[in-house]
Amino acid sequence: MYPILTVTTFLPLVGAIAVLLSSERWARGIALGTTLATLFVSIPLYPNFDKTSSALQFVEVWPWIPSWNVTYGMGVDGISLPFVFLSVLMSVLCVSASWTAVQKRLCEFYAALLVAETAMIGLFAATNLFLFFVFWELMIVPIFLLIGVWGGENRVYAAMKFLLFTLAGSALMLVGMIVLLYVGGTLDFRALADMTLSLELQVWLFVAFLAAFAVKVPMFPVHTWLPDAHTEAPTAGSVILAGILLKMGAYGFLRISLPIFSDALQLFLTPMLVLSVVAIVYGAYVTLAQTDVKRLIAYSSVSHMGFVTLGIFTLNSSGLEGAILQMINHGILTGGLF
Repeated sequence: MYPILTVTTFLPLVGAIAVLLSSERWARGIALGTTLATLFVSIPLYPNFDKTSSALQFVEVWPWIPSWNVTYGMGVDGISLPFVFLSVLMSVLCVSASWTAVQKRLCEFYAALLVAETAMIGLFAATNLFLFFVFWELMIVPIFLLIGVWGGENRVYAAMKFLLFTLAGSALMLVGMIVLLYVGGTLDFRALADMTLSLELQVWLFVAFLAAFAVKVPMFPVHTWLPDAHTEAPTAGSVILAGILLKMGAYGFLRISLPIFSDALQLFLTPMLVLSVVAIVYGAYVTLAQTDVKRLIAYSSVSHMGFVTLGIFTLNSSGLEGAILQMINHGILTGGLF
C-alpha cells in the first residue's frame, strides 16, 4: 500500500533533521519517537514476507541516473530481512541506552544515531551496487562522529584509525564498482550475478571488494581498529559497531562476492577458510587476556565473526544459514553485553 522500504529507510533521516532543528530538551523524545515509529512502519514486512520464495519482495524501482543505467532499487529477501529487523530493533535500544549516559551535544548525538539507522537499513535493502555503496559510505560519517566527539580519552586516535581503515577499503570497492559498471553496463545485483566475467577480471574484482568487506567484518589481520573503536566509543556507538557495522562486511560477501565472483572464489577459498580459523583461535586467546570489558567484547567479536566467515566460505546451505544465524545472535548478544 506504500513504499514500505523507502519509508522505513528514510524516516530516521527525517527524524535526524527534526532533532537538529529542535532544542536539547526535545532531542531525546524525538529520537526515541522516530526509532519507535521506524520499528512500527517496518512491522508489515515480517508477517507479509513469503518464506517459500527466494525472490526479492517489497521491490521498489525508480529511475535515478539514466546515463549510468543506475536505478533507485530497494527490496528484501530471506538474507536481508533479518538484518533490517536487527537494525530497527538495535536503534531503539541505542537511543534508550543513551538517555542519561550522554549529556553534551544531545541534538548532534541523536542526529548521528538516526543517520546511522538510515544507513544501516538502506544498505541491507539496496538491490544495486551504487545504492549499496552510498549507504556503505554514509555509515562511516555518524560512527566517526560518535567515536570522535562522544568517545573516551583516546577518542580522536580511535576515530581516525577507524576512518583510515574503512576509507582504504572503500576506495578499492569504488574502483571495483566503476570497473563493473564499465564492463557490464549495470550495477543491479541480479543482473551482475547472471553476467559472465573472465576469471582474471573476477580475481582482481574479488580482491578489491575483499579489501572493503574484510576491514568491516573485521577479518584477521585487518581487525586492529576494532578494539580501539570499541573501547573509546560511547555505549550506543559500541552497540552499533558490534551489532550492525560488523555484519555489513559479511553481508557484502553474501550479496556481492559469492554470486558475482563465483569463479574467482574457488581460488581464494582455502586462504579465506584459513584466515577465518586463525581469527577464531587468535580472537579467543586474546580475549582471555583482556581486563577492559569493551576490549574483551571487541576481541571476542573478532573470534565470533571468524565463525561467520568460516560458514560463508564453506559454500553450502548449512554454512550460509549458520553464518546468518550467528550474525543475528552476535548482534543481539553483544548489544546486550554493552
